[in-house]
Amino acid sequence: MNATIEQAISLRREGRYADSRSLLESLLDNRKTSSLAHLHIAWSFDNEGLEQEAVDHYKASLSGELSKSDLYEALFGLASTLRSLGRYDEAMASFQRLLTEFPEEESFLPFYAMCLYNQGEHKQSVQLLLTLLADTTASEAIRDYERAIRLYADDLGRKW
Repeated sequence: MNATIEQAISLRREGRYADSRSLLESLLDNRKTSSLAHLHIAWSFDNEGLEQEAVDHYKASLSGELSKSDLYEALFGLASTLRSLGRYDEAMASFQRLLTEFPEEESFLPFYAMCLYNQGEHKQSVQLLLTLLADTTASEAIRDYERAIRLYADDLGRKW
């Protein structure tokens, strides 16, 4: 990784967001580093609680070349940030792209479920969360009820 980006990451982790962004701005004119610099600028704004300012940088990062893992992080960051801003339709477009391009990833699924909930898709949201819980829990107490959880997740409204 670029030494400037590594230094900017350290500054961001120290809570020195403006210093981090200032350092990254020097990389924006270089085609090889601009996408990654935009991604880290977006993260800096997000970490500082300035989600609105992060959006354009997430979008700019996606317009250039990113590694597969950085592409995932940029899409996830954009989707989550848009959702937190109440821009659910835009967020959903990014979540759909994540589902298509990164079907093996699970870390964005709770955020996708939140967006589904925000759009009134309560059943699909709860179904996704229950399935994710059944798939990933290490809790033996929950594992004891895995079969029932999966059964109910498939048909939440059914009366027995």
